[in-house]
Amino acid sequence: MLDKADNRLDLPMDTPRAKPAPARRAFVRPVVQIALMALVLAGAWVAMDRLAASRKERSPRPFTPLVYTVETTIAHRAGNRPDIRLYGQVDTGRNVDLRTAVSGDVVEIHPDLVAGRRVAQGAVLMRIDPFAYEGALVEARANLASTRAAIAEIDARLASEREQLEAADAQLELARADLERALSLAGSGALTDKEVDARRLILSQREQASSLRRNNILIAEAQRIQQEANAERLEWKVREARRRLEDTALIAPFDGIISDETVETGRSVNANEVVASIYDDNALDVKFTLTNAQYGRMATDADPLVGRQVELSWRVGGTRYTWPATIDRIGARVTAERGGVEVFARIGEADNPVHLRPGAFVSLIVPDRIWPETFRLPETAVRNSDHVFLVVDGKLERRDVRLIAWDGEDAIVDGDLNDGDVVLATRLTEASEGISVREPSGETPEAPAGSSAQPDTGE
Repeated sequence: MLDKADNRLDLPMDTPRAKPAPARRAFVRPVVQIALMALVLAGAWVAMDRLAASRKERSPRPFTPLVYTVETTIAHRAGNRPDIRLYGQVDTGRNVDLRTAVSGDVVEIHPDLVAGRRVAQGAVLMRIDPFAYEGALVEARANLASTRAAIAEIDARLASEREQLEAADAQLELARADLERALSLAGSGALTDKEVDARRLILSQREQASSLRRNNILIAEAQRIQQEANAERLEWKVREARRRLEDTALIAPFDGIISDETVETGRSVNANEVVASIYDDNALDVKFTLTNAQYGRMATDADPLVGRQVELSWRVGGTRYTWPATIDRIGARVTAERGGVEVFARIGEADNPVHLRPGAFVSLIVPDRIWPETFRLPETAVRNSDHVFLVVDGKLERRDVRLIAWDGEDAIVDGDLNDGDVVLATRLTEASEGISVREPSGETPEAPAGSSAQPDTGE
């Protein structure tokens, strides 16, 4: 051991040592890998180059312009009237609060005096105890009969007084004639002055009796006028008592539906108290609001607004029912809170299984004004609300238009169009001047709303 150690110590300090074997292997391996990768890439390149060189050349495909299959419509110039779709509410055109004209206890009620029930005109809906009013009628008739009897008594007295007046006037004439004879005899001395004075006294008595009869007649006539006036007053009292007796029965004024009732048998009611309400279900109105612009157009149209026919729709239970209606009046004032003018239309009859009721929320179709010399086109034909495309010799041409109004899925326009122009109706995103288009059948049918375009490559 010591010898070996001594030997290592004896080696010179600058003698180089040999590299270990693992280090050499770590250096050589990456070099070999890089060389192999280069050989693989070179081989692949050579193979691809030979494949490309061996490919057969193909003739280039000719270019085919893109042609779109579209729908078109024909432009017709005519007078067009769009419809305005609104909402309204059904209201009663004839509604009455039933009030009691007299007070008393309720003794009878009609079985149909219930909210929602229908009653006929003339039906007695309620009756108030008539006992006191029957007594008042009896008393009024008795007073009238007494006054008429007094008038009859005065008439009899007048007849007697007139007869006695005639007799008194006859005796007065005799007394005057007797006095004249007495005066002529007294002048000849055949009668004394005492006898003449006696005849004068008789004439004075006869004149007094005649005057008394005349005064009695005047008094009786005045009494008769007074009694006649009293009789007229009592006749009115009789009519009033009869009317109040009739008013104990509350009568239905027309055929209709009871909308409200607040009375029961045995209840005491006061005069002029509302006990029920009734409306005529054959005279219903629909109330809706037109904006100022809509009202302005319709009010200046040649076709008057009042009398215009509208269509009312009510959706109940998933089913839509329609009724005709006619505008019959305009609201008296502008409704500022709604921003327009209230309009009322009278609802007509319709053979529907359901019946309209006041308060129902309904939809309306109201004809707008007529726009003469305009075109009606599908919604898809108008682009940006200011232009359309015509199909001329299979190419698109742009034409400017002015949008007047929408009518459902149609547009009312005027502008640079002529009667009979073929208008593109398909919503084509790539639409522009010069695009080639064609129709599916080679014809120009009316375009359905919402139609879509499909490009045709010509293959």
